[in-house]
Amino acid sequence: MTASTALFSKADVEAAIDLDSTLDVVERTYAETGRDRVINPAKLGMHLGDDAEWPAHDAFAIDMPAYVGWLDTAGTKWAVATWEQATEPISSLQLLFDLDASRFTAIMEGMYLTAVRTAMQSVVGLRRLVPAAPETVGIFGAGFQGRFQVEVIDALVDVDEIRIFDIESEAAAGLADQIGDDLEADLRVCDAPAVAAATDAVVTVTDSQTPVVDHSAVADSTIVIALGTYQELSDETILGADRIVVDHPEQCLNRGALSSLAARDELGEDDLDATIGAVVAGERGPLTGADEQCLFVPLGLGGLDVAIAEHVRRETDPNAVSTFAFD
Repeated sequence: MTASTALFSKADVEAAIDLDSTLDVVERTYAETGRDRVINPAKLGMHLGDDAEWPAHDAFAIDMPAYVGWLDTAGTKWAVATWEQATEPISSLQLLFDLDASRFTAIMEGMYLTAVRTAMQSVVGLRRLVPAAPETVGIFGAGFQGRFQVEVIDALVDVDEIRIFDIESEAAAGLADQIGDDLEADLRVCDAPAVAAATDAVVTVTDSQTPVVDHSAVADSTIVIALGTYQELSDETILGADRIVVDHPEQCLNRGALSSLAARDELGEDDLDATIGAVVAGERGPLTGADEQCLFVPLGLGGLDVAIAEHVRRETDPNAVSTFAFD
């Protein structure tokens, strides 16, 4: 009998994810990436009208394949962003493949997993790239990803206050109403970007194609974490950072915060100080002094998605999820 492929709904993924063990998976996978034991090609992107008039969709798609050696698992995530959709504009599926058994072992709803992974990137940066844990964190963006940033940072980093700003003020206020009472840290909704940025650490997690905060507002932050697909930071903020750390040099110079400068040949791989994988693997020591600023640009590794998904699969009772035989 041919083995069936396990099918994980969003609820199945959510039920299997424990934040502490997921952080362990993320940090080990980062370290193994730094040791060249993860095959992690740059994201394959396809613009579907988000940067031009044709095709007539404000959308793009990405494919994120990877092989994670310490789990001996291959997989890929396919994600499509349709920005004209007001609710849940991004959809994704995660596939896992067992090379020894020569079969697909799982297909998972990918957005919950992605949101946790993206927030874990921020947590690793806050733990690994600054000399002391931040007391205050400012988050730009109160959408789907912003909520996970607040909740996961609150759970895993000992912060006193989280400030949140969104150009749609009702979104930030609504998020605070939904989750504010459940947090350890104080959650403060800010009515101006400069207030949210006057913190030890700043996280931008928006779909903005223009800078969301002035350079002067983040000048005193010890770390700025740029997670967006487009350019959320000013050239001045990027070039003014004392250290720049990325997760994947090739993809970070081709999309996201650094891409515009790279396209103009004003920033290149030689200007990057380290990858987060090398830092976690111990190949690079502390990068940022007390009076310096680190810019961290983790656009997301397919290896992290594969590793978290495989961890979810192994932690789940096979009888607790649906299966399907595709042959």
